Amino acid sequence: MGKTILVVAGTSVAVEEKPLELFRDPLRDLYRGFIRSRGPATHQVTVTYSPEAATPRFKAVPARILPDHRGNSGRILPVIDGHYPLSESSLLVGFLNGALAYNPFSRKGHIHLFRSPGKNYILGSLYKLLFCLMAVVLAEEGKLMVHGAGLRIGAKGHLFLGASGAGKSTVAGYAESEGVLSDDAPIVTRDRGLFKIHASPFSQIDLFREKPADQHRLETPLTRLVFLHQARHLRLNPRDKRTALAELLQNHVHGMDIMNEDLKRQVFHYCCDLCESVPAFDLFFQKNGRFLSLFGGPVPSSGRQTPQ
Repeated sequence: MGKTILVVAGTSVAVEEKPLELFRDPLRDLYRGFIRSRGPATHQVTVTYSPEAATPRFKAVPARILPDHRGNSGRILPVIDGHYPLSESSLLVGFLNGALAYNPFSRKGHIHLFRSPGKNYILGSLYKLLFCLMAVVLAEEGKLMVHGAGLRIGAKGHLFLGASGAGKSTVAGYAESEGVLSDDAPIVTRDRGLFKIHASPFSQIDLFREKPADQHRLETPLTRLVFLHQARHLRLNPRDKRTALAELLQNHVHGMDIMNEDLKRQVFHYCCDLCESVPAFDLFFQKNGRFLSLFGGPVPSSGRQTPQ
């Protein structure tokens, strides 16, 4: 059995593949800088794979499935149940060519991958379901995977938030590359009341870029929440805590829609503390690097352009 240990913000998940080591090399390519090959792990997920082209795909958006659902669930869940004990409280998520099962706070989960008629997305399904699992187990440990861009500018950390197309990848593209902790899913943690941003392997740009082996150790104090707005003029306005909290909860917590009610309440209180402790701002900017001057960073003559 092959084992790959994914390390994110101090949480380690051992990914064990049965019976063949089909995914070890692709996972190491995807998660450069966040991988260990041996040693203990805080969590474990086993992966099984059915190569027979028989099961229709799930939708292209991760969604919870219920044990009494018919269709795909009726075919997949008995297979999962043979490898992983399911209960009424189990979290079950379907996505394309895979399904995730996780019993809350058990520290052990299972992903089953399968082939379908037509085009298949085996590795992409594994990547996304591991993403979902990490969002949940991090939240259980009092850590938050945020839909945003986490940047270290100078010695300070900033969390840039916005809807798709608002400019998260753009601001990451103009920042210095070593200061980009993630342009899609940085991790927010709390240590003795102080919030930090940690690097994560989940990105929209530079996914396959070479990274040092200790990339998972990168962190920086979180000093600002910054909500992005494209505009003709550059300005930075303070935002009140209540609207910052509402938008953070509604749009920017990865995995919120698949969490159970107890975990959602835990995340709610965590976000309340975050918005109470870290000041929030609205950034109005054009898609160039001039915004960096508002955060004490150098303005690039021609920024690291990102794909549009």
